[in-house]
Amino acid sequence: MPTATALKLCPHLTLLPGRFDAYKEASNHIREIFSRYTSRIEPLSLDEAYLDVSDSEHCHGSATLIAQEIRQTIERELRLTASAGVAPVKFLAKIASDMNKPNGQFVIAPHQVAEFVRALPLAKIPGVGKVSAAEAGKYGPANLWRCAEQRSGHAA
Repeated sequence: MPTATALKLCPHLTLLPGRFDAYKEASNHIREIFSRYTSRIEPLSLDEAYLDVSDSEHCHGSATLIAQEIRQTIERELRLTASAGVAPVKFLAKIASDMNKPNGQFVIAPHQVAEFVRALPLAKIPGVGKVSAAEAGKYGPANLWRCAEQRSGHAA
């Protein structure tokens, strides 16, 4: 929640200074944990990264088990919870990571992609704002599949 919103909701809120050094240290430790499983790490921010584990031999090559093990290791070593999304493409992995927060994971297997995308609300797509999703919803169900149907002129 943004600080301004929190202050509006709770005007007597006491704000403490952030500890960026501690956040950075935790982030570095988490990246070190990631590197135990793959060298293919694409950081997004202090607390988010894409990992390509497609060539990993850990956990018999199971991305689902690797994500679970990484989350357990983060909790054991740092006493922090972590959420994970497992999917065949980054775009869907990001969406999946938001599905079972906090401290959970969500898996979209390759054979589930079409069904998942068919039901995906526009508001869940990174970069689509609430206003755009609401506007699209005025014309029918606001999901990606419906938009594709309307654009192509056929039912998919």
